[in-house]
Amino acid sequence: MSLSDYRKVLVTGASSGIGEAVVRRLTSHHLEVHALARRQDRLSDLASATGCIPLALDLRDTDALYDTLESTEYDVLINIAGLGRGYDSLAAATREDITRTIETNVTAAIHVVHALLPGMVARQRGHLVNVVSIAGLYPMPAALYSASKGALHLLSQGLRMELKGSAVRCTEICPARVRTEFFDTAFDDPTKAAQATSGFELLEPNDIADAILYALDAPWRVNVST
Repeated sequence: MSLSDYRKVLVTGASSGIGEAVVRRLTSHHLEVHALARRQDRLSDLASATGCIPLALDLRDTDALYDTLESTEYDVLINIAGLGRGYDSLAAATREDITRTIETNVTAAIHVVHALLPGMVARQRGHLVNVVSIAGLYPMPAALYSASKGALHLLSQGLRMELKGSAVRCTEICPARVRTEFFDTAFDDPTKAAQATSGFELLEPNDIADAILYALDAPWRVNVST
């Protein structure tokens, strides 16, 4: 399958950064893109600019998540929503940092997949794309964030085995540091946020959007795993 085989796409974490770049790229290919994020004002601006359908929702509200998503037949899920509270050190993290990171990066991500996947399998058409991180593949001094992304990595790998023969593809994209708001929200100290993005050239959101687009538009014989 390629982009021409798909009609409806859900992008989570769509109000900025990688999510916004993906929404802009996919709407330019004339797909019906549903852009999900918490910030209604950002989504409204994005809808005006791209024609996407805005869905203002906190993914940690599980009941609202299922109520919003289960009634729509999505062909593609781009699972991007995530954050890095407690990134600096697990020892220095608060209870709220731990809860918010795991609920967003792991629990909500799994619920989104669960809400959409049965329909994809029944229709024998679909593509799941989980935006993970190199922190989910290699040891880094960011234990809490790495643990959350490591969970998403193994979820993706396990899904590829479960989905054998279903005609539903599963891809994970594992970027290094990208020029987004991630570190501004990960650190309370602006100096630490600046240090985390200095000394090298960052990836741009469009770079990740390009990788996602390649995986989605690849011919059936090309299955991008990681």
